[in-house]
Amino acid sequence: MNTTHEEADIIIVQQMIMAAKEKPTSITVLSDDTDVFVLLLHYYLEDGLKFMVSMESPIKDRTIVDIGKTVEKHIDIIPEILAAHALSGCDTVACCFDIGKSTVLKVVRSGLLLSLLGQIGASLPSNNSDTMSYARLSAWAAKTGKGYTSTPKLCSLPPTSEAFEENVKRAHHQASIWRAVKDADPPELDVEKYGWKKDETNRSLVPTTVPDTVSLAPNAVLRLIRCGCESDTPCRSSRCGCWSANLSCTMFCACHDGICCNTNAL
Repeated sequence: MNTTHEEADIIIVQQMIMAAKEKPTSITVLSDDTDVFVLLLHYYLEDGLKFMVSMESPIKDRTIVDIGKTVEKHIDIIPEILAAHALSGCDTVACCFDIGKSTVLKVVRSGLLLSLLGQIGASLPSNNSDTMSYARLSAWAAKTGKGYTSTPKLCSLPPTSEAFEENVKRAHHQASIWRAVKDADPPELDVEKYGWKKDETNRSLVPTTVPDTVSLAPNAVLRLIRCGCESDTPCRSSRCGCWSANLSCTMFCACHDGICCNTNAL
């Protein structure tokens, strides 16, 4: 088998596809890698395979997965599974905090189409009316639960629009490589246009970060200062953490939706 692909996950699946041409009664793939699992599901359906393909962990006594039966059970989402897996986190793409694969599968089952991701030359549609920055504000507010007096963890914030865009580029790049499994060579893509930078010293790729001019969050959020003022005239002395730091009170302060004497502006 001739291939210039570098990822072991892809080479494993290439070997399975090549072996399938011999029309065997069954093939067993020794791997417990999620990327390999997703690729097997995709190409089992795409190639219309009918014989037994199983995925078995090298570690003894772990569950053996029947790829064919899994495809049959979840055939409605298999066409979107490469893109969904890339976007929600894989070996080369970061995942969003607290968004697991089960959540992603529910979204895909709702009718979300991701088939353009990873298609060479595809122009992904965008909706300018919504931004990740607005989504992260809404999501963070929702995570406060019953009230706004407790500050949620910073890791629960959705990414900024700028950071999310770079992650989508990396997901698109990875999905493009996955879709080229049946080709001897991976697609010729400029990685520096897809969320990566070349580290010539270490001969490796590092993720593109957002520019220094892009704020990761408002200063009030970054400093995580919130007050618990609950007096009749709150937030008017140095006892108020926001007032003493020359910061405006925010939705996370105890004075939210009530009287606030803090005159500092954001």
